Amino acid sequence: MPQHCHVDFEKGVLNLPKLKGVKAVFSHQFDGKVKTVTMSKTATGKYYASILVETNQTKVTASTIEVDKTIGIDLGLNHLLIQSDGQKIENPRYLRQSQKRLAIQQKIFARKRKESKNYQRQKLNVARIHEKVRLQRLDLNHKRTHHLICENQATTYAVEDLAIKNMVKNSKLAKSISDVAWGQFLTLLEYKAQWYGKNVLKIGRCVPSSKTCCCCSIKMEKLPLSVRLFECPSCNLVEDRDVNARINIRNFALADALGLSAV
Repeated sequence: MPQHCHVDFEKGVLNLPKLKGVKAVFSHQFDGKVKTVTMSKTATGKYYASILVETNQTKVTASTIEVDKTIGIDLGLNHLLIQSDGQKIENPRYLRQSQKRLAIQQKIFARKRKESKNYQRQKLNVARIHEKVRLQRLDLNHKRTHHLICENQATTYAVEDLAIKNMVKNSKLAKSISDVAWGQFLTLLEYKAQWYGKNVLKIGRCVPSSKTCCCCSIKMEKLPLSVRLFECPSCNLVEDRDVNARINIRNFALADALGLSAV
């Protein structure tokens, strides 16, 4: 919508050009001039307003990249991510948790006569399950990125530039990849890092972070996903493959950014 939109936080209303006094729940309060308001409606009938605001706040300058304040983040399917201290955040698999209930509701939906009231009612039931899963993912990713950015002394975060669109072409992994919402996690991490003057470094999609030894840089020819331990034939390192990948992501990112050795 164009300009001439106004918000009243005290009364909890949103005033639009042709619609005044719309009751709203605001995620947070803000100062500044409202430029545009974009309205959207979900499949469950909920309305959302995305408000673009012009403020006088100065942009936070990104901090200097420091080796000892840089952490690597490895995103996975078994674990959502591995943090700088090696702690693994379990993947809750929200879609899988709701799969049985969703299948039952979809089966009921398939039997309904199109355009009937029962058809529309059951369509809404299915949409609500999908919405719950989506909001669960979003809530978790907000919490994890907030913890990394605001409750961590690191100033730089190294991640992989994942080719998610190509990865979901794998029919065996597509559902699991969609369920972890890597793209959403990275988007939240990047804009929050920008807010707080921190850096996000990305390594190339073809960098073999999982197959490379983090100690001696020897590259393994093959390392199937079923193999969870990285065993180096050269230096005899034995390490969890995800921990090994996290260290490599950090080292490769710093090498690209500062011209340091990747080992």
